[in-house]
Order: sequence, then structure tokens, then C-alpha cells
Amino acid sequence: MTQRLNFIADPELSAMRGQLEECLEGWVEGLDPNGFSALFDPLMQDELKRSFKSVGGSEGTVWLADQAGENLVAVFNSGPNADELTGFKQPLGKGIISLVFSHERPYCENEIGSCVEDHDDTLDRKIGTQTSAMIAVPFYFAYGLRGVVSCVKLGENGDCDGFDSAHVDELAAAASVVERLIDCRLITAALGLDDA
Repeated sequence: MTQRLNFIADPELSAMRGQLEECLEGWVEGLDPNGFSALFDPLMQDELKRSFKSVGGSEGTVWLADQAGENLVAVFNSGPNADELTGFKQPLGKGIISLVFSHERPYCENEIGSCVEDHDDTLDRKIGTQTSAMIAVPFYFAYGLRGVVSCVKLGENGDCDGFDSAHVDELAAAASVVERLIDCRLITAALGLDDA
């Protein structure tokens, strides 16, 4: 049985909700990959890395929408090509991660090679890999959709087991935990309670 926590809201703090949301929205509008890297601490990174490994992924990536709303930018990657991959811009309107972002729905594909119209292999060609399976889930924080978290299996199609719905749920749960950690960190900083 789930019970709702019965905290008594402080009327003065409750009155500041709109101001807090505006503050966070203003901060997010100015967010760039370096700013996100400073926010995305090792605890958050470890949560996603644990999930990528648990679902059997080769690596995972956090993608954020850029300020112009034209691209999803890779701001974190857990794989061996992280330095080369981080900063890559995936145009919105191309590829599976853009589809996830625009529809705000998780996606799971176990035969990437057969979905030529959905998968954009530009990144694979750039870093010399081949994606065989992918999970991608929307990534929210600061009261809105901010990007996508993806996890891939690399190798020839059919060389590895695919993902299933339980893997999608696990990655979505990990992204939700990271969302809450980010929101907590932002709210703490906005209230001047941040000791970092």
C-alpha cells in the first residue's frame, strides 16, 4: 500500500514555487555541456553506469537539447570513445534519439540495421562502431523535458541478445532517479543551501 507523505507545507515557501520554477527555467535556458558536466556529479554518473551495465549495454549516453532547439548534444558517455563522442550533435528530426525526444516516449530496437529510415548511423561511422540494439528514454529535469538517455549494444546485428521491456523500464527508472538528484541539487542551490 502506498501512503502519501503528510508534510505540512510552509506557506511562505509554497508561495515561492513560481519563482523557483522561473529560476530553474532561466538556468536551464543558459545550460551548455560544460554547465551540465559541473552539475552531473559522480553519484549521478554511477547511477546511469550501473543501469547501462545491468541491462547488458555496451555503453550509454546522455543527450541534451541545445539552446537553439536544433540538436541533441552528447554530454556524457560511459564507453571507451567518450572523449570523441561527447560534444557530438545529433540534429533533431534525424535518428532514434530525436524520435524519442519529439514524442517523449521510450524506444527499444533490437535490429538497428533493419530500421534504416529511423536510425542515423553518422555517429557510428565517425567513431568506427556499429550499433546493433538501442534503448532510449526521455530525460526530464528542472520541470521539463531536457534530453534523452540512450543505451546501446555494439556489434553486428544478431551477434548479441537484444533488449526487452524490463530493460527499458530499468533505464527509465535510472533516468528518473538522476532527474530527482539533479532537481534536488538545483533546488538546494537556488535556496542557498548548497555547500559545494
